Amino acid sequence: MNDNRLSRAREKFIATFGHGEIFVLRAPARINILGEHVDYVSYLPTASLPFGSHEHEMLMLYRPTIGKRVRGISSHSAYEPFEFPLTEEFGEGEWATQVFNRPAPAPHWSNYVRGAVAFAQWRHPQSIVTGMDLMIDSTIPPGGGSSSSSAIVVLAGAAIRHVNRIEYELCDLAWESSQAEWYLGTRGGALDHATICLSQRDHVLLMNHFERKSEPIPLSGRDWRWVTFFSHPADKGREVMLEYNERAAVSRILIPTLMERSAAIEEEIERLPDHLTLAEFKRRFPAQFNDCQAAFPALIRERMDLPLRIRNRALHHLGESQRVAEAVRLLMELQQPTDKPSYQSGDERDPRTEHLPQDVTDRAVAQAMHSLGRLIDRSHQSLCDLYEVNNSEVDHLVDSITRDPGMIEGRRLMGGGFGGNVLVLCRAANVQPLIDQVSVDYYAPRGRDPRAEGAIMISTPGDGLTLVVGQ
Repeated sequence: MNDNRLSRAREKFIATFGHGEIFVLRAPARINILGEHVDYVSYLPTASLPFGSHEHEMLMLYRPTIGKRVRGISSHSAYEPFEFPLTEEFGEGEWATQVFNRPAPAPHWSNYVRGAVAFAQWRHPQSIVTGMDLMIDSTIPPGGGSSSSSAIVVLAGAAIRHVNRIEYELCDLAWESSQAEWYLGTRGGALDHATICLSQRDHVLLMNHFERKSEPIPLSGRDWRWVTFFSHPADKGREVMLEYNERAAVSRILIPTLMERSAAIEEEIERLPDHLTLAEFKRRFPAQFNDCQAAFPALIRERMDLPLRIRNRALHHLGESQRVAEAVRLLMELQQPTDKPSYQSGDERDPRTEHLPQDVTDRAVAQAMHSLGRLIDRSHQSLCDLYEVNNSEVDHLVDSITRDPGMIEGRRLMGGGFGGNVLVLCRAANVQPLIDQVSVDYYAPRGRDPRAEGAIMISTPGDGLTLVVGQ
């Protein structure tokens, strides 16, 4: 974290809210290597391999207030200040039922804070009595597929608990933050929030969504970098929100209902229909349709007779699960002693393989990274062909990145899709030539300066949610 940046943020916070003690929380950008669009799958054990960026982050500066109000500002001029009272009222019913039956709020960045605070009020109805002033300062591109929105939810959830002296475990905060984000109308999973909360330096997280568990796995970082290139913000308006929720509804409700559980999962998926309308689903499975209507009311209203893809979505889920398993095998083999060359990031040689020549260990890492790159390429193809979350602008960016295939090991669309980031794995020595190439081929013709925009992020695995300043 840059000290000058933090100092500037503190100055703006004080200029707006006055002098006094300031707490600072840090949340990393979420970089997901593999396992995209599988964290909300309910019929198949799935996993992802994300990490939190060491180099790119969102800071939240905050302090408690006397009044029961939340006030917020951003260092980004495009995001206007907001203020709202702590007046959300919830009954004793389930959070999901209550937020699903509410209309989604009008788009505004403050909704991510509102959702976090509202969930905390529902979860701790007698304890949220103190409001807060807050400021966001971020190097994560908004709408870029690195979970800037989820970072706000996690930070706001942690901050409102802190100022009200509510203790929490990071794993619980991650899960609760994922539900808090449902306040905005999305129905996603906990991948982003868990990564933000639980990441560790020099490790990738093996995140088991079915069991809600995560395991850190060492990830070599000496000669390798993860670079994200930002295309354009993913439009989170009504149409794209419907696209997200369509895939969530198909994954959570339609596919599990259609599967007979009488054969191996691969065979069951092959038996699924290519398409199915919600009207037909209602006729065949009225009880499950009612569940879908309760969870996805806007989807039911607007896409009742539209054929929804079924089998392709399931094929993507299965393929991603297999790719994650293969990637874990590759990374774990690098950790085997004596007979398996391995390397752990850092300046020191791995004592388990120090008897081996350096070129042997380097070759083992290079081979593993090359294989990992192929898995990343296949994930991108699946996201385009089976999940259909790409668009023409993302395709143009991918073409620019792959103009010289020798400079990269793998690339794929990262995040929700319909815009956002393309993730690239490459050697550290190739980072600047690759950036120069994409700047000329993609950004310059569009009149864009990626450096000024902060459109390119270079990352290595770092720590998760951290209280930087305060008690």
